[in-house]
Amino acid sequence: MSTATHPDMTRSLTLDQIHVPGNVRDLDPAHVTALAGSIRLQGILVPVVVRGAGEGYELVAGFHRVAAARELGLRELPVVVRDGDTEDADRAVENITRKQLNPYEEAKAVHAMLERGLSEDGAAQALGWARQRVSARVKILALPERAQRMLGSGELALSTLDQLTAIGTVSREALDVLVAYLDSDRGAPYAQRFAGDPGWVLGNALRDTKTTVFAAYLNTLDAGDITRLRLGKKTEQQYAEAERLHKQLDRYAYGPPRISFSEAQIDQARAAGVLIEFDNRAAIIVDRDLYRELAKQAVSLTVEELQAKAAAVATGKKNSRSTAATADPATLARRERDTQLRELADQAHGLNLDLGAALLHELACVDPGDISVARFFVYALLGADSGYGNAAERVERIAAGGVRLVIEEHRRDVTKTRKDGSRGRLRIDYSSDPQAALKWVWKFLDGARTAGELYGRALVVLAAEQYASRLVLPASKRVPATRWASHKDQAAKALAKLAGPHLPVSLAKLERAVAQTHRAHDQAQTGAPPAREGEGDTDVDDVALDDDTDLKIDEGDDPQE
Repeated sequence: MSTATHPDMTRSLTLDQIHVPGNVRDLDPAHVTALAGSIRLQGILVPVVVRGAGEGYELVAGFHRVAAARELGLRELPVVVRDGDTEDADRAVENITRKQLNPYEEAKAVHAMLERGLSEDGAAQALGWARQRVSARVKILALPERAQRMLGSGELALSTLDQLTAIGTVSREALDVLVAYLDSDRGAPYAQRFAGDPGWVLGNALRDTKTTVFAAYLNTLDAGDITRLRLGKKTEQQYAEAERLHKQLDRYAYGPPRISFSEAQIDQARAAGVLIEFDNRAAIIVDRDLYRELAKQAVSLTVEELQAKAAAVATGKKNSRSTAATADPATLARRERDTQLRELADQAHGLNLDLGAALLHELACVDPGDISVARFFVYALLGADSGYGNAAERVERIAAGGVRLVIEEHRRDVTKTRKDGSRGRLRIDYSSDPQAALKWVWKFLDGARTAGELYGRALVVLAAEQYASRLVLPASKRVPATRWASHKDQAAKALAKLAGPHLPVSLAKLERAVAQTHRAHDQAQTGAPPAREGEGDTDVDDVALDDDTDLKIDEGDDPQE
């Protein structure tokens, strides 16, 4: 294996003959252990670098390898003896193993090592890396400078390296457009999405950017594509014939015939090296001339297939007419219905694929400021305001357990005046009509004019029910707050994070006071010693008071003294 391009003397030295200077940075123990494992299997592939120092030698580069050799108990190791003129260069290579570099900086450092004569295997040995990591860093430098820096800064995930390389291999121009788009204010929000859906992001970049770079999804064609590609009169006539046959075969057909590219045509583009492919996404072709030829073929093949189907249908009808004389009207009607349903079922296969492609391409990323998006999620979350089942009861329960208790217009002071003119104990009546609070909720939500306002108003309603103290109700009428069960409990965590900063400190103090009251009662009953401050605290909603407690508030009944 090559170690350097300039003539130096390679030999073996014992570890005792090599002086390690004391003014170097601390070594990375994990890196030393990794190197030791590699050396145990393969030996030391890359000699360490030393220089003459008096009667012995001083280590210049290879500090981790020397430490790994000592860890393994090796007696000697291969060295390259260099003169002072090359010392700085060798120490630069050594620094690669001792500095925290981002992927872009690592790529530049690996390139420097390769330029000094190391192979990728040798660089991997020297760095204690897997060879694949070295190869991946080399790939980074083949990308546009802008992409290299975005990978280094983390704006683009390192996992997108192979996807970027695949695009650049087929079309450097398309890669330049993509990187410029992701590095712009408009495209930056999609940079993180690129790792999971590169085909959609690339298509979006090419659509939204004023560029002469040609690109098209190689999946289906429509009338607009045929017009834009200017495929000629013959193809236009064939497409018109396809439309006629499509209607003839299915009188209930909706939309134009489906023009699809076959696997053989996709293989042609693949063989020509002009196809960008990703998992679970239609491939993108970047050669306009070849795309036009494949489009012509697709239209012609579709016409042939429709003609064959039409001939088969005509033959079937002819055979049916020959037996019509012996068939009763009910049988004929059933046959006609079954034939139509089979035709519609055949059509549904393709339409479902069209639906999936349209949703993935156009709906997978929406504007969070769109009021329609907000209305769907907010109103679907709360459920119906009438009907049967949990969905119909949810919003009524939320309104009764939250808005009714925290909005002033739903409560009134019904404290009586004693005979001596003094006021009795505080009595507050909360409306016993659940529809009043429910109407208030819908009016409050319907009044939102922007998506952000609708989301915020929905959070007000939900947080009110989630955190309102149930102490204001008789114990028999208290119900727990709604449990927002969700994947990984994300919904409840998000609601707590959003509402938490806005909860009054006094509410938390009230909960602690109630918990302390119950602890004192339990201790008096059991004779247990008093608990330390903070022990046994419970949520106020978990505490049940007797209906005749002084904290009881009437619920629509006539207040009694």
